[in-house]
Amino acid sequence: MDYDSNEYLGDVNMELNKEFVVKLNDIIEKMIQQGQLMVIATKQHGKTNAVMWLLRLISELKIHEQQQITTLIFDTVLNWRYKFDETPYIDYEGIRTLPLVQDLIVDFAHVDTNMTRDAIGQIVMNDFRLKRRLKEKHKGKNAYLNLYVIEEIQNVLGTYSMNGFEGRFWLKMVSECANYGQIILGIGQRLADISTKVIERTRYFLFGATSGDNDLAKIKRMGGNQLKDMVKNLKKGEFIFFDKESNFATIIGFPKFVAKGIPYRYANGNGKGEGYIKRVFLGR
Repeated sequence: MDYDSNEYLGDVNMELNKEFVVKLNDIIEKMIQQGQLMVIATKQHGKTNAVMWLLRLISELKIHEQQQITTLIFDTVLNWRYKFDETPYIDYEGIRTLPLVQDLIVDFAHVDTNMTRDAIGQIVMNDFRLKRRLKEKHKGKNAYLNLYVIEEIQNVLGTYSMNGFEGRFWLKMVSECANYGQIILGIGQRLADISTKVIERTRYFLFGATSGDNDLAKIKRMGGNQLKDMVKNLKKGEFIFFDKESNFATIIGFPKFVAKGIPYRYANGNGKGEGYIKRVFLGR
């Protein structure tokens, strides 16, 4: 499918500032078109809070109502199952396939970051293969969109993780994902810990407060001294939306996210009846 904001954006949530909602919908549209958005800030600045607002607005879009977008939230820090809207969640350890639901929180208990990286990579790789086949079937059109929210993105797309087969796949993924309707929304603490190859292929960023010399040097190269100085002085909950191909940046203040309902553990039939379904990739 092709995303068109004029056709698919939902009604403005009147409990929020209209300009805030319009800007976040603009960010969502750009993220979908380019395939990536990186949210970078120091600890406790509000990165996950900001992303929850983005997902809240995505859930109100017509493309979500029409089941034309699916979301997998890969959480390694047990934030989402306690703080997000009513959404099913699973513990990934010990399962072989993901349940076929539109939105899902996937919690990883692995201590070894390489195991987490490999598990996320396998899930996304299976989707990538499937989306190629579906695009052929639908004569060059994407039947739906896949959004992947990845907490601690540096553990998956880090400086030293882009070698080998998995690394080559991720490089292909960040280069081609928008063509297959796959979107990566990464959350990380330090820009310098994410592979330069990934950063070079990402156009859109939400920068929160950043203080590390390496991070500030990278931000300066991307947007100049003014952007670097602005990032250093952001208050908690404030982010700068930065487009590498624009001379303008926007400061956005995210309010505290208040969940609607609570996430629930996925069980047979979502825990709301008997029966179950599973998604299985047939590699043929």
